[in-house]
Amino acid sequence: MAWIRLPRFRRAVNVFNPKLFESLSLAAFLAWVGLGSDALSSSAYGPPEIYYALKGHEYLAVFLAIGIPVSVFIISAGYKQVIALFPDGGGGYHTASTLLGPKAGLVSGSALIVDYVLTAAISVASGTETLLSSLPSYWYSERILIDVAILLFLIFINLRGMKESIKILLPIFMAFVATHIIMLGFGLVSHVGDFPSIAHNTVAGAERDNQLYGWIFIAALIMRAFSLGGGTYTGLEAVANGVHIMREPRIQTGQRTMTLLATSLSLVAGSLIFLYLMYHVHEHQGQTLNAVLYSAITSDWTIAGIHFGSTATVITLVTEGLLLFIAANTGIITAPIVMANMAVDRWLPERFSYLSDRFVSRNGILLVGFAAVAILLATGGHVSILVVLYSINVFITFTLTMAGLSRHWFAQRHHEPRWKGRLTISVLGFMVTASILAITIFEKFDAGGWFTLLVTLIVVVLGYLIYRHYKSIRKITAELDETMLDVVPEHLEPGPNLPLDPRGATAVFFVSRFDGLGLHTLLTAHRMVGGFVKNYVFLLAGIVGQGEFKGIKALEDLKVYVEAEANQYMAFCRNEGMAATWFATYSTDRILAMEELADVAIRYFPQSIFFAGRVIDNRSKGPFHGLLHDEVSFIVQDRLQHDGFSMMIVPVHVHGIPSQPPRIELPISMSPDMELVQQEEVDKEGGKAAAQASSAAKADSIVETDPDAPLR
Repeated sequence: MAWIRLPRFRRAVNVFNPKLFESLSLAAFLAWVGLGSDALSSSAYGPPEIYYALKGHEYLAVFLAIGIPVSVFIISAGYKQVIALFPDGGGGYHTASTLLGPKAGLVSGSALIVDYVLTAAISVASGTETLLSSLPSYWYSERILIDVAILLFLIFINLRGMKESIKILLPIFMAFVATHIIMLGFGLVSHVGDFPSIAHNTVAGAERDNQLYGWIFIAALIMRAFSLGGGTYTGLEAVANGVHIMREPRIQTGQRTMTLLATSLSLVAGSLIFLYLMYHVHEHQGQTLNAVLYSAITSDWTIAGIHFGSTATVITLVTEGLLLFIAANTGIITAPIVMANMAVDRWLPERFSYLSDRFVSRNGILLVGFAAVAILLATGGHVSILVVLYSINVFITFTLTMAGLSRHWFAQRHHEPRWKGRLTISVLGFMVTASILAITIFEKFDAGGWFTLLVTLIVVVLGYLIYRHYKSIRKITAELDETMLDVVPEHLEPGPNLPLDPRGATAVFFVSRFDGLGLHTLLTAHRMVGGFVKNYVFLLAGIVGQGEFKGIKALEDLKVYVEAEANQYMAFCRNEGMAATWFATYSTDRILAMEELADVAIRYFPQSIFFAGRVIDNRSKGPFHGLLHDEVSFIVQDRLQHDGFSMMIVPVHVHGIPSQPPRIELPISMSPDMELVQQEEVDKEGGKAAAQASSAAKADSIVETDPDAPLR
């Protein structure tokens, strides 16, 4: 089955261009813009949920305004360790996989994928509602169409490439930062004189509640507010997941980006919670809590007698709504990165590890984007429904990441001189994230949290089944390699350099490596066409996927590997007295690479006949086989046939060809000579049946003898 292909984006790219990685990589500032918007946009719904949870005990907002930044910096400090340990990206997924085991990584990655899909859906829905709140009410009925249109636009710009999407969204991000610095800064400075009274009221409220309910009640209320505002923390892991797209030195760039993200999130979220208390804001019908706060802050903003506070509020809310769209973009950017890493480890179909000519995971972007569209359509774009599904999954990944770091630093206590400080940060992070996760599940389970957990479980189960399938395929190909490579001398030495005949018939083989499948295809073709073929040509495509797109060194290693495999084919052929050569190329697009190689072969050998091998295992063939295997040979075969060239796909039955002859249901007419052949076959079958009947009769006569007779 061919995956969705978008020809308008296809182009050949030189992956060995030394300026390629520099042109695609992101400095800390651009990475903050591209990956930090998810966390910053959570100020639209995270802090309000925290404040609502304190109803009747608003004085506790002081503790939360301090506790939120502290917990953010604890978690971000843990993720700085992740960046240092895994500078090639992967974040929480690689941390759990490496430090806790592959199955923990599967759970972590699955949770992140679901979380990012929900991030895209809820961010677009919330952003649309924020923007429509300043427009006439009849626009509200069209919000679902606007949601879908915005998501389709985000899918489009991300297919154009990471850096291009960030450049488009940069002005929006900076407008949000500027308006909120002015708004929140003015709100704090203009009421700095209220700080002593707020401190006094906080102490008095804590003493009163301690006498009435006890300190356990106060602590439980604070933890509940933390958990209900868990959406505030989403996005912190995005930097560690995407560190591989950052500019060298990656570790320092990633850690600077994490510092920018943690600082900006702490300032915005902490300031909002404190300002809610300072301005005594309450929820108003048809307005968000932030809208009420901004209106209160700008209520007396005038210049030359002209009031512009309402205009400033609208501008701030518009930037907030637009930033939510950037947060949706972050989900669409980052989820395919996680999916690509999981595909490299075979938890997802291998096609998700492929990069497009824009060096993005096209298949992942399409799947995540359209999954978010489906969720919006299913929920009607209602934020109240989406919010109960949100924020659980990210804390699954947080908790597994901190647990893995804690285990790692404890194991390194005899080798790492600074293990105590790092272990302390990891354990604190684990305690914070595990507590919030437990309370969030308890609070949101009946309200829809069960659905999020169920979807995550389904993704985990599917990932495990996909891994089992690929594991069985690896076992099959290993057996095929062992069988076929027996015909190859242990120390393969190339024979004489036989001259090629460009005008002669040429057998051209698409191969990936020197293995059993390639050898079987070669030997089968040689048996079929060896009598008139003069040349044997091997085409190898080095595919640059997520695992190879790490830098020039990784690409050079890929080039060395591909050429070594190609030289083994040439040595084998020359050792057998066959003139042979090879061509290789390197690309992010497997089909484009194979087509380019075919064009090269045709240019040098016009009388080319193409061959490719295909493993057939009737036991593992199922309805989803096409999703797990790209089957690109059929696409290339169709293209070559349209150009007038023959291509044969040679089947390799690893468990033997089915022994039963095919059943013929329809009446078949045939020529008289074939009727004679058929009669001969019938006579042969009749003779066999008679012989079997005779043997059975003899056996029956032996059985019918006297049972008491002695055996001889």
